[in-house]
Amino acid sequence: MRHRRSLACTALSATLLVGGVLPAHATERSNATERSNSAEQSNGADVGELITIPEGEAPATTYERVVHRAEEIHARTAADKKCTGVWKHSVANVDWDRTPAGTVRWNFKLTARSRAKLGPAVTVSMPNAWVNNHAINAPYGPHARVSTYNFHGSMKKYNRKGSNKKYMIRTKNKITFYWLIKSHSDPRAGATRYITCQVPAKGSG
Repeated sequence: MRHRRSLACTALSATLLVGGVLPAHATERSNATERSNSAEQSNGADVGELITIPEGEAPATTYERVVHRAEEIHARTAADKKCTGVWKHSVANVDWDRTPAGTVRWNFKLTARSRAKLGPAVTVSMPNAWVNNHAINAPYGPHARVSTYNFHGSMKKYNRKGSNKKYMIRTKNKITFYWLIKSHSDPRAGATRYITCQVPAKGSG
């Protein structure tokens, strides 16, 4: 009985993770993905996953669901790594640096595994971003591009949500970004990527 309960809980967790019911033939693969994602989440700062969007789900509903997911992850994540170098992940690799003038920059590239799942064209957006636990207006708008594109961006100044005041990024700030990737060819295929890290000294790369 305990074994059957464990299997049921794993299947339910996988369903909640991707936000919808998976076909029966995908259950075993989804459970394996869930175990892998759980291991990645234990690293705290570096999370990502391929997701299945429920058939017919409105974009606003998908957006709301991943926002909630990002908030849950952010609440339990510490900035114990600096935003420098390449953060490799099976979904996307993110290359960070900070210019001598203080701008934080990133290059976001989907992996071959993600491109195989998502197809030749995708839209990458950033539903959530935080600085020092304050939600901010995301510094990256939706970009529709070929899936091999380098989705790059930068941030030096930012606004907290609900405020017009400009804040400046500073060394040792905790920043967190949550990217959502959606396929153009398959409306049910998507992915997410989440990173939280500490702003390094100016001129770090």
